[in-house]
Amino acid sequence: MVANRIWILLGKKVSGEATPQELEELQSLIAGSEEGFDAIGGLEQMLHTVNVDTVGKSEEEIDARWQRFKKNLITEVKVVDLPSAKRRGMLWFAAASVFVICFVCMALFMRRSIDSANALLAQVETPAKATRQLTLPDGTKVWLNAKSNLIYDKKKFGVKLREVSLVGEAFFDVKKDKKHPFVVNTASLSLRVLGTAFNVRAFSNEKKSEAALVHGSIEVTLINHPDKKIILKPSEKIIVRNNTEEKSLDKVSARERMMSIPLITLSNIHYKDEDPLPVEAQWIEKKLAFESETFDDIAARMERYYNVNISFEDESLRSLVFSGTFTNETVSDAFKYFQLTSTTQFKFRTEDNKRITIFK
Repeated sequence: MVANRIWILLGKKVSGEATPQELEELQSLIAGSEEGFDAIGGLEQMLHTVNVDTVGKSEEEIDARWQRFKKNLITEVKVVDLPSAKRRGMLWFAAASVFVICFVCMALFMRRSIDSANALLAQVETPAKATRQLTLPDGTKVWLNAKSNLIYDKKKFGVKLREVSLVGEAFFDVKKDKKHPFVVNTASLSLRVLGTAFNVRAFSNEKKSEAALVHGSIEVTLINHPDKKIILKPSEKIIVRNNTEEKSLDKVSARERMMSIPLITLSNIHYKDEDPLPVEAQWIEKKLAFESETFDDIAARMERYYNVNISFEDESLRSLVFSGTFTNETVSDAFKYFQLTSTTQFKFRTEDNKRITIFK
């Protein structure tokens, strides 16, 4: 067969035993194969790492290696002694065959293990400028905000716990089940509930995470301080400082801003007008609502809401505080609103409808 002939010739080439005619034959066979020369060349390099080199070995050493190889074979197989000149190529052919079989089996095993692990995980993602609603296997309803990711193990979910992991923002209306607590894990917080409705915001690129409780109760555990457990009551929210480094040219001011955020803050959620949802969860209605929030925090939310990148040329503008609600406003209209309601004058410029810079 062509494949066997390629391996025999390859073994002879690597061992230095191939004649010019055999090298020409090998090149011709490889050029005509579907795998191509690159694949064979890559395997040839890998074979160099196997300790079966016969170049420069004496005939006695080669003969001794051949005898050891024969002893390792199944006893029922009849082994024919070969002249020493051919043993070099056969040793390489045997080593190459074993190596390839092991390599392929290992690759298939790893691929199957990865596929099996992935098959057990359910993952839901949302792009920028989008939200998504889903129902978990236990009947819990989840609203996922833009640029958010929710993962849970389909096999383990509901066995002892109903456990999910969140990066981003989500609103949960949890189906009550006293025997199987519902747990939401984020990078900074772990929330344990039985049956309740609450909002969680935990983006990896933001300086703080928060959980806002609408009704029911939540036990909050800080990931970096597992001894600290806080019980939230209805209409309360907790804000926790994240352990993230802010990207800024001014490292000192970035560090100062991070340290200015308390490790833990407890406060009440905000309601506006007659809306049944608090400000913290009005994104479910495709609104961008904020109450007494800094320009810095609002900008991070606007990036996901409008799918833009926002930067500050003047760091002092980050600390400006605003309240408001955007529904159908364009990003340009939103910044004009900030200009009209702020006591500090500033400007903004837009590039490619994607990059917005705020400056004085």
